[in-house]
Amino acid sequence: MSNKLSATLGVGSMSSEIIEAVFRFSNYHRKQLMLISSKNQIDHNGGYVNNWTTMQYMEFINKLRTIYTNSDVKICRDHCGPGFNGLSDLNDTYKTIDCDIENGFDLMHIDFCHFDSVQGQKLEESKKAIEYCLKLKPDIHLEIGTDENTGTNYNLPNLSEIEEEVDFFKDFCNPHFYVAQTGSLITEINQAGTFNGHFIKEIYKILKQKNIKLKEHNADYLSEVEIGKRKGIVDALNIAPQLGVVQTQTVLAKCLIYGVDFTQFLEEVYKGRKWKKWLDKNTAENKFLCSIIAGHYHFASDSYKHIIAQLEQCEDIHGSLIDVAENLINHYHESYDKF
Repeated sequence: MSNKLSATLGVGSMSSEIIEAVFRFSNYHRKQLMLISSKNQIDHNGGYVNNWTTMQYMEFINKLRTIYTNSDVKICRDHCGPGFNGLSDLNDTYKTIDCDIENGFDLMHIDFCHFDSVQGQKLEESKKAIEYCLKLKPDIHLEIGTDENTGTNYNLPNLSEIEEEVDFFKDFCNPHFYVAQTGSLITEINQAGTFNGHFIKEIYKILKQKNIKLKEHNADYLSEVEIGKRKGIVDALNIAPQLGVVQTQTVLAKCLIYGVDFTQFLEEVYKGRKWKKWLDKNTAENKFLCSIIAGHYHFASDSYKHIIAQLEQCEDIHGSLIDVAENLINHYHESYDKF
């Protein structure tokens, strides 16, 4: 498989069905996709996606590659840096880098925004981590920049700050992507942000001169029209939470159809409180919404597996979940290609 990275869409590895949907879509549509994993989802010591370690995750991916032989999926690390999984220890970050590269990852997003220090030191530690990646794998694709999901609308005076940061990295490496704050923001099960098109056009011009592609995180819940606004100025989009929500919604809808009790699963998700950071206008009293928002964090739980086992007796539930994920991936690709 070529090392060339041309994909315009990154998809979060939220579940085994979503991962397979990425491979199936790529296989049948002949489209390159990026499969992105945060340290919470997949890591050297496990994550909430099937409790998989990085090695177990790659074993599953290698099986899919034998099934979907025409697929072209780049395996990417999202937000590799201290603090993204609750651990601030730099040793943990380097263990992730070691394990990812050893297991054949194609792209590393180095992000030290949560490193507890001043901006200059954050940049220097980022440089050390990138140089370490390049030492292990000189042709590894690199992604820089951060998106803390704030929906910040930057203005033209911020351009010089961004260019200065980009030039810092260009001095010692050739990043493939720079992550820019586009104004997008996910809250609950909605896109609550506003695309800052005028500003993003200016960033795009700067990056293009430096041969770097612009990437937008938090592109979930975008309509066809909103996706179209990005064409020509945003080179790639990342989506993740929406896929987890859609899978949870589908499972619960099937439970209602077939009379499968999901009370225990909802209660477990609610008590887990992973929904807290996503709430906006609604409150914690809306337990059902909270459980929809955060259901994917608990797909490895016994209560979820019990639901799936019952649904398997009624239909091919795994096939149904792959279908809905693939339809969502198709929405982004079709909308982006249309404009």
